[in-house]
Amino acid sequence: MAAYASRRLGVALDPATARADESGWDFRVTHVRAVDGAWWILRQPRRPEASEQLAFEGAVLTAVRGRTPVPVPDWRLHDPDVVAYPRLPGEPAGTEDPATLVYDWSIDPLAHPGHYLQPLARALVAVHTTALDGSPALAGRGPADPGAVRTRIAERLTRARAELPLPPAGLRRWRAWLDDDRLWPGRLTLVHGDVHPGHTLVVRPDSGPPALSGLLDWANADVGDPAVDFVDMLYAGGPAVLDRLLDAYRAAGGEVRDGMRAHILARASFLWVHVALRGLDTGRPAWVETALRRMAP
Repeated sequence: MAAYASRRLGVALDPATARADESGWDFRVTHVRAVDGAWWILRQPRRPEASEQLAFEGAVLTAVRGRTPVPVPDWRLHDPDVVAYPRLPGEPAGTEDPATLVYDWSIDPLAHPGHYLQPLARALVAVHTTALDGSPALAGRGPADPGAVRTRIAERLTRARAELPLPPAGLRRWRAWLDDDRLWPGRLTLVHGDVHPGHTLVVRPDSGPPALSGLLDWANADVGDPAVDFVDMLYAGGPAVLDRLLDAYRAAGGEVRDGMRAHILARASFLWVHVALRGLDTGRPAWVETALRRMAP
């Protein structure tokens, strides 16, 4: 793949430097260095549906580039089988154990919020306020009806009930959440869809604290419920990180409506239903087992 990308990019990539990252759910990632010393990222879809998502992801990156306070990937090659872009500076703020799905932070996200959580909140505000009518690809993305988001989740819960041994307490909680009109958004926005420590890059200057330097992997970008962009940070960092991020989001001009925090908590609980179904769909029984353990009361 490095040789193919070299030909298409007109950049001499050294295959001997290639390092594979197999941790992504949807894409296989390769880090490879060019002969001029610059590092590049190659992303290859693992499944046809991931490849189909690339066109929308590219449109989203075009729409948000220049709006976010931190860099996003700048695709120089976009084929159905590979995307290539110069690697952004920094290292992930955390990594996820592929077996336990637990995050190990490389920084303390609460130690210097002005360098990490606050710029992340400003980036989310920029994404959530991006005009959808500025791009045909974005304007044509559904669903336009906020109720469709709730319907999709209800359908996933119905499927999960049929295919998984869901805990009764969890089932009652998720049904109550779905039935509570106060918790659901009245409008949809552009969302990143997968904001977790592994997709946030930080740089470590010679002096001063680590600082946010990039927001990666927009494969799950969509027009949807803005609360989705807070769920993984809650899971990775706990309520303290969520509350500090919501405070920064509000201060940056983001809308934190009544009931949004409770809605995020419910979404975070339902995350394990999503992980279990994803495990079924991708042939990962360990994910199913881990998700079922996390669902248990």
